[in-house]
Amino acid sequence: MLQHLAIKNYILIQDISVDLSDNFNVFTGETGSGKSMLVDALNFAFGQRSSASIVGKYDNVSRVEVIFAVADNHPVIPYLEEIGFDVDPSDPIIISRDMNRDGKSNARINHRIVTASLLRELAGYLIDIHSQHETQSLLNSKQHLNLLDRFASMQESLETYNHLYRTYKEAQRDLETFESSDISPDEIERAEAMLRELEQFKPSVDDYTSLSENLETMSNFEQYQTIYSDMLEIFKQNDVLARFYDGLSLYEKLNNETLGEKYREAYFLLEDVRDTVQALSHEMQFDAYEFDAYQSRMYQYQQYFRKFGDVEGILAIMETYDALIHRAKHFDEIREDFQNIRDVALEAATAAAESLSVKRRAAAVELEKAVEVQLHDLMLEHARFEVKFSSVKLNQSGHDSVQFYVSMNKGEDLAPLDKVASGGELSRLMLGLKVIFSRVQHIDTIVFDEIDTGVSGRVGMRIGQKMKDLSKDAQVLTITHLSSVAAHAHQHYKISKSQEDEATMTSIDQLTPEEQVEQLSLIMSGTISNASLLAAQELLKEGQSF
Repeated sequence: MLQHLAIKNYILIQDISVDLSDNFNVFTGETGSGKSMLVDALNFAFGQRSSASIVGKYDNVSRVEVIFAVADNHPVIPYLEEIGFDVDPSDPIIISRDMNRDGKSNARINHRIVTASLLRELAGYLIDIHSQHETQSLLNSKQHLNLLDRFASMQESLETYNHLYRTYKEAQRDLETFESSDISPDEIERAEAMLRELEQFKPSVDDYTSLSENLETMSNFEQYQTIYSDMLEIFKQNDVLARFYDGLSLYEKLNNETLGEKYREAYFLLEDVRDTVQALSHEMQFDAYEFDAYQSRMYQYQQYFRKFGDVEGILAIMETYDALIHRAKHFDEIREDFQNIRDVALEAATAAAESLSVKRRAAAVELEKAVEVQLHDLMLEHARFEVKFSSVKLNQSGHDSVQFYVSMNKGEDLAPLDKVASGGELSRLMLGLKVIFSRVQHIDTIVFDEIDTGVSGRVGMRIGQKMKDLSKDAQVLTITHLSSVAAHAHQHYKISKSQEDEATMTSIDQLTPEEQVEQLSLIMSGTISNASLLAAQELLKEGQSF
């Protein structure tokens, strides 16, 4: 719900601030007082294109701020979270937009700067602004299928269908990708030759690791042999171990068991070192033929690495060549498999689309009845409403195309909704539709800008009743010139224009019950007299009793 509206330095508005009722709010005023300026300011706040011409003379910046309160389950909450806002449903949503004299504007949601296009998207969740000559979603035939689906509570069925449709589209893409990937006989021949070469080479991670280790050992053969010889020479000089052995008896004479044990351990450790070095020296062999073979194989690995990166790359390209050759040799069979998968998915999606169509056609009958009830209530006794279907190529919504048709007068042929031209009839039609669709569009605030143009008398009373009825499910803001509409308001505001210091200013005032009677009297007769006041009181009593 729109809780608060603040406008500063916007054309003729210097500074106004309005708290709004959750139900039916009416704005009235003399012609030229600036009533439509209120709607223009709301449109500006929600990202409508504008220019520096809206900046008034009281400051260098024009600013409009709106504050909304939403329920915990309002669709705008996941939308805001999706675009990066941390939303607490208990906190209001604050939207503001500024424009300076240079024509530069900035917009904010909860004090964070955003784009004007994002504000326009946000508007679709919070507010529906309808004026006499604007094309709204209800007139847009592209929205009719969506509106029918919402009326029919088709969300679960649509989710099931969308899953099947996406599966079909993925299968179709897989088939098209496969068909477009066919390769020439020359490419197949080259792939077969390379695969034979690699299979003969038999690369593997273990083989490469072992090859590298063997080459390193054999490359260092002379260096290691020299080291082993030098180490053994140390033992041979002066017969080191024999002299150590002779020392064992000396330590035994000391009667020092601990020191003697350490000496024995040192002797046997040196003996073990000598034996190990001798064994390693004897084990080392160098086969020139084997070394050349290792080098040759490593050279071949390096050649393949230049093409394929590493061992894993070689193995991956072997798998790729194998799959490529298999696909080429069995192209028709594989394509048939893809076609079968696609056909099964298409059959399932088509069946689900047909199920959607059956449900939609049943719901369309109920919608037609509901709309005609609303139109008859608005004194369009001969109005007819019809939902027309046509079949289209399977898409994400099914295979239905839907368009609303209407006939407003007896004997008149049905015509597309957006072709209805009569202002008064269009006003009532749109109001009747909004009473129904406001419940399924999940928009809590609806603004009407003088859509009651072209009607009067009892029709005006019916419009007022319908707007009040609509305000049971959504907040309604209405700019009207009809006293019969204004009499139904929960909250009545007067928009007026005044002259101060050679400047013209527009202001908004919330009316008391007494002031409301006077305003209705002025709207009805243009004057305030005992008779007009009595008539206004009766009208207000009737409107408030509804």
